[in-house]
Amino acid sequence: MTNDWTPVEPYRERITRFCEVRSFGDWRLKLYSIVCGDGEIDWAAYDGVWRMLAETLPTPAVTDERPGVGFVIAHQGNSVHYLVTGWWDRHNELPLRIWVRGFDPGDRWRAAEGAESVCVWDLAVIWYERGAFIETMLADGAPGTEAYLARRYEQ
Repeated sequence: MTNDWTPVEPYRERITRFCEVRSFGDWRLKLYSIVCGDGEIDWAAYDGVWRMLAETLPTPAVTDERPGVGFVIAHQGNSVHYLVTGWWDRHNELPLRIWVRGFDPGDRWRAAEGAESVCVWDLAVIWYERGAFIETMLADGAPGTEAYLARRYEQ
């Protein structure tokens, strides 16, 4: 059996940066950016999605099952902007929410539909965050929330 599938373009690293820890109410989320190509992320394109993100996060942020921390990936892809949000809940689970917006100035943010999901570049950050959560929050003698927030994916 041969592989007759060919990707649209070969895989290339994308610029991935830690930006800041951003608060949404009592939630504290590590914000990352991923950019396709050599340019800078267009932060203005993300203005319309922050309220949607904040409304999605459960309240209260901190409970016996939830530490009130997670991460956000603002991903400027080939043809659309993505916003991937993950928060730690139910002790060791990672709910994810994804929003999408085209590049046309008239396009609006909407929840991901159908097969729209995270991609291989997002998975690098998600995998890193998994390890950071285990080491700082779940491991025996783990240092806790501040240590988790201090750990940042570096490309």
